[in-house]
Amino acid sequence: MRHGRKSRHQRFDGYKLSAAATNTPEPLITAVSVAPASEQDGPQAKQLVDAQPQRRRPARLLGDTAYGTGPVRAELAARGVDVLAPVPEPPAKDGRLSKRDFHIDLEADTVTCPAGEIAPIRTEPSGQRRASFAKVACDRCPLRDACVAPGRGRRSLQIAPDEALLIAARQALDEPRTAEHLRRTRPRIERLLGLLASRYRARKARYFGAAKARLQAAWTAALVNLNPIGRRLAAGIA
Repeated sequence: MRHGRKSRHQRFDGYKLSAAATNTPEPLITAVSVAPASEQDGPQAKQLVDAQPQRRRPARLLGDTAYGTGPVRAELAARGVDVLAPVPEPPAKDGRLSKRDFHIDLEADTVTCPAGEIAPIRTEPSGQRRASFAKVACDRCPLRDACVAPGRGRRSLQIAPDEALLIAARQALDEPRTAEHLRRTRPRIERLLGLLASRYRARKARYFGAAKARLQAAWTAALVNLNPIGRRLAAGIA
């Protein structure tokens, strides 16, 4: 038995069901995936893509923050799938400047702070890439109190292995039309998940074992898809 959490106070046991659906006037579920409840949502994205025939795989996947991490974007980019999802970023502590306030230039391997100071991106012995600003520059900076954490001499930023994908994602969501498209479109899958869980009772696995749980998820998704298909057929017959 695996334990998962929807929030700090809400725990569930068993499996986690993920689904992909078309962005069409009558959305249809195209793939389902079942994973232990303790696993994260994002890594299931590649399973949803791989479950679909090559010719029907989406060029772009829309999702929530769980699908916006660098590793998930890299896994889907390797499959030729773009991701439109919010980039998960920790909130700035005590109102201090966040990573988004800095300009990261991966071609020049530099980071420029809001005050105009430039720090080179270097690779540490651990393999991590980081840009650290000079202490003397931070000491004289008028933005020091809003930037450098108390007890630290200078500001530094860690550069993620998939930073290029994260930068592209932030820039895409800075475009108002793209951000509005994500806001209006993503909830459509939530309605389908609601049908899966409530009307067709996929909230509870009826059998032991992941293989049988996946089978239950597949036939439940088929029942959900029969609703719009049935309406189309009835309209055609009428």
